[in-house]
Amino acid sequence: MLKSRTLTVQINRPTPEVYAYMVDPANLTSWTVVQDGKPEPSLGELVWSFGGQRGRVTVYFTPANPFFVLDYRMTMGPHTVMVAHVRLMPNGAGSELVHTSVQQPGVSDDSFASEGEWMMADLLVLKNFLEGRRPV
Repeated sequence: MLKSRTLTVQINRPTPEVYAYMVDPANLTSWTVVQDGKPEPSLGELVWSFGGQRGRVTVYFTPANPFFVLDYRMTMGPHTVMVAHVRLMPNGAGSELVHTSVQQPGVSDDSFASEGEWMMADLLVLKNFLEGRRPV
């Protein structure tokens, strides 16, 4: 089995509102380090590419669904560098975001640990951004 890591963040916003924001790939640049997002329709319906710290990455997103699932797979060239399983769950009037990453073959332990630190920072930016927005 591959190594995995689960991060959890509570967001004081209704789950459908958080999901509606997160399910749109165009919004990633407002809360992560990725830049220059653009759809890649030749690769699939929900495939986008972004400029990242180590070069251009391609991200394959799960379609919008009624279960608040936000899974994705990230590649650099022919290599899968991240597979993540993301769930949003109602928690009272707010939301619980659970992000589980699976370390891929060829990704070092140091890189996997560093990616976890970046992801937690991104999730906290998302939390602060969404909690600071006016209700929809």
